[in-house]
Amino acid sequence: MKVRRAIIKDLKRVQDLYGIVSDEMAGTIYDIMWRRDIYPSKKEIVKDIRRHELYVLEKDNKIIGAMVLNHEYDECYNKLSWQIFADDDEVLILHRLCIHPQYRGCGKFLIKQAIEIAKFLNQKAIRLDVLCTNKPAIYLYEKCGFLLQGYQTMDYGEPVVAGLYERLI
Repeated sequence: MKVRRAIIKDLKRVQDLYGIVSDEMAGTIYDIMWRRDIYPSKKEIVKDIRRHELYVLEKDNKIIGAMVLNHEYDECYNKLSWQIFADDDEVLILHRLCIHPQYRGCGKFLIKQAIEIAKFLNQKAIRLDVLCTNKPAIYLYEKCGFLLQGYQTMDYGEPVVAGLYERLI
């Protein structure tokens, strides 16, 4: 398995991956509120690729995972007391991590790679938000050393409560 930055030629495969994951989770108790071709949209994925913020996990030439790493966060992040004070450009925000359902268990590898990227970029921490109902993701993040910093109501298309997590680098 390897992680690399996505390129525009990956667009269709990344869209398909997000669609598969969205379909798999929709209507379950772990619904992540993503909808095929709506969120994340093609426009958003293209933007992430062009900004060099979208990373893909490949196995046997198949894209089996994806994540976005950047410095963009919801304003509610400012309401928390984090473990460490850091300027915006010293913290990576992890968005839209997903793993193809047939490759469950590979999420830990992808997160470990995010940590390595953060180290390489001399970041102080990685932060993220996750729906409180997404127990599998919460378990994964906590297993990888992320600590819950608090809860905030966020707009995921509708108001929802999300846990905000941080992992120091």
